[in-house]
Amino acid sequence: LILMLSFAFSVSGTRFFLHLTNYPKIGGGELHIAHVLWGGLILFASSLLPLVFSNRWIFNLSAAGSGIGVGLFIDEVGKFITSTNDYFYRPAAPVIYIFFLLVVMLYFRTKKPMKQDARSQLYQAFEDFHEVLDNDLSDNERLELEMRLEKVIKNSNRTDITRLAINLQDFLRHEDLSVAPEPQPMWFIRLKIRISKFLSPFHIHTFLVGGLIAWSIWILAESFRILSKAGDLPVLGELLQPLVAGNYIRGTMSLDLYLILIGLQAGTGLLLFFTSSILFFRIEKLQSRLLNCIYFVLLLSLTVLTPLLFYFDQFSSIVPTTVQFILLILAIRYPLSEKNVLSRN
Repeated sequence: LILMLSFAFSVSGTRFFLHLTNYPKIGGGELHIAHVLWGGLILFASSLLPLVFSNRWIFNLSAAGSGIGVGLFIDEVGKFITSTNDYFYRPAAPVIYIFFLLVVMLYFRTKKPMKQDARSQLYQAFEDFHEVLDNDLSDNERLELEMRLEKVIKNSNRTDITRLAINLQDFLRHEDLSVAPEPQPMWFIRLKIRISKFLSPFHIHTFLVGGLIAWSIWILAESFRILSKAGDLPVLGELLQPLVAGNYIRGTMSLDLYLILIGLQAGTGLLLFFTSSILFFRIEKLQSRLLNCIYFVLLLSLTVLTPLLFYFDQFSSIVPTTVQFILLILAIRYPLSEKNVLSRN
């Protein structure tokens, strides 16, 4: 999670900083120290840290550095896939975005529940025993370790592994064991708890329905503004002047592709407006189907339409993409009755 967030911050922050500072150059004459070099340096340092230190906190630092380093590296991908070293090469933005989506998919794959077999549980128990060496083992962590070792004892078919788990349990239950005070949760865990308390079912319903309706109206209005002028090329040319001036639209083919994209966006906006309007009335029989429709429409928009949008608008589409991600998360978190949960699963 830290790697993914630092990666997104690195790419968007770099582009934003360069835009504000009018793309400054480090070096003079023939020398230009590109930020891809800083990315490589940070990546190397981040990969070196876990090899030098064995403390648990070093993994967080390594993850943050890796995300920043890969963000600085891939931000200049346009230079390395073109013979002209074009930093503003249009397909570079979709490449970066698709790479980020792959990182997100990998994150959700690693969030699967851990196996309950004895081998996996014992591996995790050994991993958690570093708290004892760091004098940072709290009561809750000790109880969690004991429960994990209990699973090892019940599921193991090897007597030596069972004996090891029993000895480790005895160690945790010994009166000489040093137990630290319960630590304060990390800031992002505290933030997550506060958000979870604030996001009651009513709030999730309100934010999701209100956000979808506002988003779909904005999409439909923008799409209609462009599509209504599709038959009048001079007016359409003035309307799309930034894209024409930036050489994003260079001819009939690119113009047709852009209009198709706008038409597809209008279709998603219409579907979202229709489904969210019905969802507003909280009809239990339709909730599951409506949420599935919203989920797949947003997923289609994020995985297919957004890369095309990045091709034309480069990184100005970061904010709309973030809005869609938030709406998708709200759709996933939407509270359902037990009957609807079963049908949805």
